[in-house]
Amino acid sequence: MGRIRVLPQTVADRIAAGEVVERPASVVRELLDNALDAGARRIEVDLVEGGRARIGVADDGCGMDPDDALLAFERHATSKIAAPDDLGAIRSLGFRGEALAAIASVARVELVTSPGEGSEGCRVLFDHGRLVGREPAARARGTTVTVERLFANVPARLKFLKSVGTELEHCLRVCTRSALAHPETGFRVRHAGKPLLVAPPAAGIRERIGDVLGSRWAARLVEGRLADGDLRVQVFAAPADVHRPTRAGLHLFVNRRPVRDPLLLGAVRDAFGPSLPSGRYPVAVVYLEIPPEQVDVNVHPTKTEVRFAEPRRVRGAVVAALRGVLARPDALPRLGPPSASPTGPAAPPAGSGATLWDARAAAPEPPGVAEPPADSVRALAQFRDCYIVAEDAEGLLVVDQHVAHERLLYERLLRDAASGPLPRQVLLFPPTVELGPEEGELVERHAGTLQRIGFRIEPFGDRTVVIREAPQILGSRPVEGPLREVLAALGRGDGVGAEQLVPRLLATIACHAAVKKGMPLTREKMDYLLRGLRCCEVPAHCPHGRAISIRIELDRLERAFGRT
Repeated sequence: MGRIRVLPQTVADRIAAGEVVERPASVVRELLDNALDAGARRIEVDLVEGGRARIGVADDGCGMDPDDALLAFERHATSKIAAPDDLGAIRSLGFRGEALAAIASVARVELVTSPGEGSEGCRVLFDHGRLVGREPAARARGTTVTVERLFANVPARLKFLKSVGTELEHCLRVCTRSALAHPETGFRVRHAGKPLLVAPPAAGIRERIGDVLGSRWAARLVEGRLADGDLRVQVFAAPADVHRPTRAGLHLFVNRRPVRDPLLLGAVRDAFGPSLPSGRYPVAVVYLEIPPEQVDVNVHPTKTEVRFAEPRRVRGAVVAALRGVLARPDALPRLGPPSASPTGPAAPPAGSGATLWDARAAAPEPPGVAEPPADSVRALAQFRDCYIVAEDAEGLLVVDQHVAHERLLYERLLRDAASGPLPRQVLLFPPTVELGPEEGELVERHAGTLQRIGFRIEPFGDRTVVIREAPQILGSRPVEGPLREVLAALGRGDGVGAEQLVPRLLATIACHAAVKKGMPLTREKMDYLLRGLRCCEVPAHCPHGRAISIRIELDRLERAFGRT
């Protein structure tokens, strides 16, 4: 007797359900998709114990007649596609025809629906894969689906569910994304009878963002649009100094479908670039509209992964739209009072080296902008030879001198690199450097890029090179360390074009050239750093993502000392 056998239908159904229904949030997502595809303009979601005990979704969509209501529980039964060619241009959120069947195989499911207009409604009840009831029922136009005892017949899946709070968080995230994708539809979400999300039908996306994410976030988001033929991108992005430790503030939509797409996520991070701190995520809402035949949503049963026919075009459009927003004045984070518009730093302090205190370290504002008052940001002291304590009209600032100077030098290097190779210095005593095999290959492969950023390197025996010239900005500092870090960055950037790598390499050079912790600074040098920082395009973070300053507002100090 052979060892291969056909699985019983009940086992196959549970396996298939495991691909569609991972947790209560999966049920919520599938039911919301069905409601929205039915044309619902109002949707109510009721949860008990984070969806573990009960999930209810009611809508005012088109509803179903009794025959369709029963047929909807058959696997691969759907009204949304009919032929193989339909899979090449999917316009609905759902299309696989397996959601209700999958849910009903692992839960107790009651469906009450009516097409309205005097037609008879019906009630259908399934209990973990078995049809246990079907009868007429009164209901206004629309559908209500109630799911209880999820995974009661699948103990292995049940034990992997998280706490009520965690499962509720996932359910709310699904509801939030659906609400953001469909501002014309009203959403109400309750947990144990308590309203958690109330979003009435909105006139536009910004209004819906305010309802869902909060008016404070909505006020900080800057809107931008981009059209590239039949591709449309609409973005709402917060300035780079507004960020979160998780992706909770980043929402991506393709044809109003919430997605978790690596290409789009990479495009967002690329658009924010080094202005985004390492390990942090931006606050942004990105809407991409693309002809359905140019995007494949039939990648995974969860339908949150997509593939694009022209991924480079899509990525480029998203990056361009976001960068257009981030370059606008209302999206640029600024150090100090927003009304101040410095024209540039003062001349370098007397007796200081031009390498570290070059007057070009910060870009001047356009002519005609008034010079800010000399005391608009004023250094008070240096703390532990590392932090500059300063004051302005709003309170106190504590500035990390290294990352502040690194930001100034980085932006200077960016401007210099835009006009040609970086200024180089001939080394009087050229050092020899022994390279590893990978480093040697990188030196050969990226010789042009290395020369562009200021390194001229020649072979000097087996696996050894001599550094004839180095970036001028490094001054008398050792150059072997910066070279090795640049090579490491080039190695991590395999597959990325040279133009995209240059900013990363310049950030490495700026870090090595900047003043370090433990270097005493005169008052004049501290003021120079502060004034130069206020002229930077991105004064909130160094190019590697570290925060440059923290602020202690005056009213916070006064409250602490009981003066309010």
